[in-house]
Amino acid sequence: MKTLVWLEATVGDGALDELWSFLADYVDALAAGRVRTRLVHAGVDAGGIRTAPNRLLSDAVVLARAVEEESAGDMDAIVIGCWGAPTPSVRAAVSVPVTGLAEASVRALSTLSRRAAVVTVAESLTPVFADEIRELGGAPAFLARPVRAYAPDSTHRDVVRAVTDPTDLIGRFDAVARRAVDDGADAIAVGCGYLGAIFAAHGYTCVGGASDVPVIDPNRLALEHVLQLQRLADAGVTPTARGYVRPTGPRNHALRTVARSLLGTDATSPSQEGTPE
Repeated sequence: MKTLVWLEATVGDGALDELWSFLADYVDALAAGRVRTRLVHAGVDAGGIRTAPNRLLSDAVVLARAVEEESAGDMDAIVIGCWGAPTPSVRAAVSVPVTGLAEASVRALSTLSRRAAVVTVAESLTPVFADEIRELGGAPAFLARPVRAYAPDSTHRDVVRAVTDPTDLIGRFDAVARRAVDDGADAIAVGCGYLGAIFAAHGYTCVGGASDVPVIDPNRLALEHVLQLQRLADAGVTPTARGYVRPTGPRNHALRTVARSLLGTDATSPSQEGTPE
């Protein structure tokens, strides 16, 4: 059975183990026995993606972890389980299929909706995600203001509490989603991998008062997208050599040497495995 690494751009804080266990089980349930799943943390805290310097280092750490996971073996595909992901760089660096939440969401919603919107967890993330949608060519399928945030921002404590009782966060999210619907949105993507999973698990799948406007979990889109990419790879269809230039020779050696240094002398990462069979 093939192994899918679900790569989280987090340090793997033990105080959030309830969330990690929930997410690992949820991803495994999405896979439904089609692949073995393994949730892996980047393992180094680069400060998130809300400022350009932190984003640069966070992307580097995610890239480093992906390279190390491939070097360790037992990996047939990667999903970067967050918005604001360095998907193109990781795709160029490893030989297995790669996607991320934003890429999978933009690809799917560009086909399945006419004017989508993303609702996320903090105002500081809205320009980051809006830029990503534009870079992925998704602008025609999204509202002119494609990303909105609820207030107040949610904390890690809020998210852990939502694993068992998401009432508060659903309320914050839905209030913004309803305004996006008033602006013409016909689909709402959850701009957070954790909340996408939590909302879906608790049955929040459409906007309040608008049962024909779905609230879409990006984790599901990413899981299905990477499986499609895996099938294409099995058929010999892979990223183009000109579009995704792979480092070879000294460049590849330098990449892997620096990746190990970014992750520290011990390049292992806390992980949670889904049900193996």
